Amino acid sequence: MNMVRSMLIEKKFPKNFWPKAVNWLVHVLNRSPTLAVRNITPKEAWSQIKPSVSYFKNFGCTAYVHIPDNKRTKLDDRSLKCVFLGVSGESKAYRLFDPLSKTIIISRYVRFEEEGSWDWDNSYEEAILVDLEWSDSNTAATNAEEPTDTNA
Repeated sequence: MNMVRSMLIEKKFPKNFWPKAVNWLVHVLNRSPTLAVRNITPKEAWSQIKPSVSYFKNFGCTAYVHIPDNKRTKLDDRSLKCVFLGVSGESKAYRLFDPLSKTIIISRYVRFEEEGSWDWDNSYEEAILVDLEWSDSNTAATNAEEPTDTNA
């Protein structure tokens, strides 16, 4: 559990993602050398096939999943910014979390930004409200200034 705790703290994940972190950690540990089985990994000892680790990514890194042509219009974005949670157990695909819609996405067409991470402290809805409030107060300030300038 110490490894899971450190993974969540490193990427500033909410604590309710601990089962996803455990799944990814067990997946990685089964494909890593251990002292229990000399010179091979636990996965290799079980299946007699050396596992590939080329698809390993940093847990919680930023990922951009491709949006298919039939799901978007001409001027929509071609990708969606998500957070990497691990690999899918059902298919050869990645498991991603979309923090804005709060949904799990499973896709093979993903680009990773392993150094980046999602800013869990700020919420998207608050950013929209702050932007709208700023433009409204700016308009009110310019309207209030105009009559004082004409009177002078």
